[in-house]
Amino acid sequence: MMIFRKVGAVFFSATFLLAACGQGEEESSTSYREPFEGKVEHVHGVGFVGGDDLALAAHDGLKFYSDGNCQRTTSENNDYMGFNAVDNGFYTSGHPGKDSPLPNPIGIQKSNDLGQNLDAVAFEGEFDFHLMGVGYENHAIYIWNEHGNEALEEGLHKSLDEGKSFEAVESSGVKGEIKDLAVHPTNEEMIAVATKQGIFLSEDGGQTFDALSEKPNGTFVYFKEDTLTYGTFDSQAHVIRYAIEDQSFEEIAIPKFEQDAVAYFSSDPEEENRMMIFSFKNDGYYTENGGKNWSKIVDQGKSERIKREDNH
Repeated sequence: MMIFRKVGAVFFSATFLLAACGQGEEESSTSYREPFEGKVEHVHGVGFVGGDDLALAAHDGLKFYSDGNCQRTTSENNDYMGFNAVDNGFYTSGHPGKDSPLPNPIGIQKSNDLGQNLDAVAFEGEFDFHLMGVGYENHAIYIWNEHGNEALEEGLHKSLDEGKSFEAVESSGVKGEIKDLAVHPTNEEMIAVATKQGIFLSEDGGQTFDALSEKPNGTFVYFKEDTLTYGTFDSQAHVIRYAIEDQSFEEIAIPKFEQDAVAYFSSDPEEENRMMIFSFKNDGYYTENGGKNWSKIVDQGKSERIKREDNH
C-alpha cells in the first residue's frame, strides 16, 4: 500500500511545469504580478486569497490562477510552507527567497496584500513550520513543532492572540504521525489533524482528540463553517465532507488518480462548490459545481487554462 507524506525526506516533490500560461494575455494591473511560464517546485499549500484568485504556495513564491490564466509574483519569491489563506490575506512559514530581506527561517509571517509585504508574527529567524493551521476568521494559530529547542518544545502549540503568545497543548488521542492540521474558521477551540492512522477532531483546543475516521493514510483536513473536508488513501484517493452539526458523511466525487492522493484542498470562502484539489504527483483540478465536473488545470506538471470539462 502506498503511503503519502507532506513533510520529511520522502515527501513527494510537488513539482510542475507552468508552460505557456498567461501568454498573449494583458499584463497584470500591478507590477507585483506578471504572466508566467517556468518551473515551480514543492507546492506546500493552495488557497483562495483576495477573493477570486487561487494561490499556489511554492518554494519560489506564489503562483496565481486568475480568470483562467496563471501569474507569478515578482518580489518576495520565498519558499512558502504552512500556507493558510485567511479572510484578509494569508499566514505562512518557510524560508526567504533570494530577493527577500527576511531572516532564515522566516518563522510565522502574515500578508494582507497578496504577499507583496510580509509582517513578522512569531519565531522569525527561529523556526520553519510545515504543519500550521490558521482559522479563516478567528486567526487562531496552531502549529506542530517537529524539532523542539529552548524556545519551543516539540509538539502541538496554539496562539489565540494572533501570535503574541503560544501555549503547549496535550493533543491526547492522536494516533499516528501528523500529516496536516486545520483550524475551524470561527471556533478557535475546534481543530482537526490528518495522520497515517486516520482523521482526528478536537473540540477543546487540542487537549483531546477523537477519531473521526480511522481509515488509513489521512492526507489533508480543511474546515468551512459547517463542514470538515478531509482526504484519505487506501487503494484509491477519497475526499470526504463531514457535516459538523448532524455528524453525517458525504464522499465528494473526484477524478481518478493512479496510485496518487489529494495533498491539498481549498474551496472558495463564499462558494463551497468552487474547489481545487492538488495531488502528490502534480495533478491539479478545479470545479465550480461541487465535483460534478472537474477541469484539469495541472496535468503531470504542465499547467493549462481553466477549462470547463468533465474529468471524472
